Amino acid sequence: MPASHDFFVASDPGTARIRTADALVRLGYAVDGAEQGGLRATRGSLALTLLLRAWACGRSFHTRLDVQVMVTRDGRSVVRLLQSSGPMMVTGGLVGLARSNRAFTEAANAIHSVFAQAGELMASVPS
Repeated sequence: MPASHDFFVASDPGTARIRTADALVRLGYAVDGAEQGGLRATRGSLALTLLLRAWACGRSFHTRLDVQVMVTRDGRSVVRLLQSSGPMMVTGGLVGLARSNRAFTEAANAIHSVFAQAGELMASVPS
C-alpha cells in the first residue's frame, strides 16, 4: 500500500488546496489548515477507536490524512496525500491497518476524480 499519492494538477496552489479540501469534506473528513499551506483531515473518533480498537466501524474509525500542496520548478501544482499507518496498527492491529488503507484509497480516488472532472489532472502517481 502506498504511503503517499502525488497529483500533478494544472491549477494554482490555492485552487488545488480548495478542491482537495472539498473532496475530503464530501467523504466526511474535518479539514483544517496545516503547516506551510497544507491540510490535515480527520474522520471518526480517536477515543472510540482506542476503546473499541478494530471493532470501531466505518466512519467512526479514526483516520488522519495529511496533504501537502507544493509547486514544481516548472510551475505545476502538486498535491501530495500522505497516510500514516503506524497509529492504526496500535489502535486496531491488522484490521485497523486495512481500514486505514481503505480510507486512504477512498481519499486518493476522490481527489483524483475532483481534478479529473475539472480537467486539471495532469498525472497521478502513487508512491
